[in-house]
Amino acid sequence: MQSTAFVGREIRISKGRFEAFSDGVFAIAITLLVLGFQAPKGNEATAATMGSWLLRLWPQYIVYAATFVTIGIMWFNHYALFHHARHISYGALVANLALLMLIAFLPFPTLLLGQFGLVSTLLFLYSLLMVLISVCYGALYYVVMLQPGEQGSVGGFIRSRSAWNTLGPVVYAIAMAVSFVNPLAALLLILAMAVFYMLPMTVASALAAGARGSTEEQ
Repeated sequence: MQSTAFVGREIRISKGRFEAFSDGVFAIAITLLVLGFQAPKGNEATAATMGSWLLRLWPQYIVYAATFVTIGIMWFNHYALFHHARHISYGALVANLALLMLIAFLPFPTLLLGQFGLVSTLLFLYSLLMVLISVCYGALYYVVMLQPGEQGSVGGFIRSRSAWNTLGPVVYAIAMAVSFVNPLAALLLILAMAVFYMLPMTVASALAAGARGSTEEQ
């Protein structure tokens, strides 16, 4: 099977390599998160004080959990969106690359938060990255869900809405503002969104959206 095809004037790319590359980026990003945990240096912890030292890392556990769940559920939504597709349009490929670029960047602020703790500037960067991820996923969702001939239509716009491009950017933007007042509260907001994306109703919505979007590829 050819990896690239031309349908009229549209470029379509084989789904297999597209999904393999995307899955690889998700897997590497989620694996690198553990690097955010730093082993004690020098006399920071001894065998007798190891328990208390581990307890002091509780903010890092929250950051790790929030990021891990966010990447994991993003991978699932990505899978659901393209599960029924036969080919990937060029627009979807570009939007997907932008999304993966941001996903691959997530371990960096997670690492910084692990090293320096809940610093306002770092929580602002972390929240900003979440906003950009939501926007990029919204753009990808929009490209996939709009069938040829529906661009700009009211129905197509309504179908392009999802939790990632409506509620997500709003909550993450609030977290950006809150980060300078209470970094922990900002982190808890991000964790709450991660939990929300894991709810059965949100997952079911993603699966239903993917099934609707498959008509574009028929």
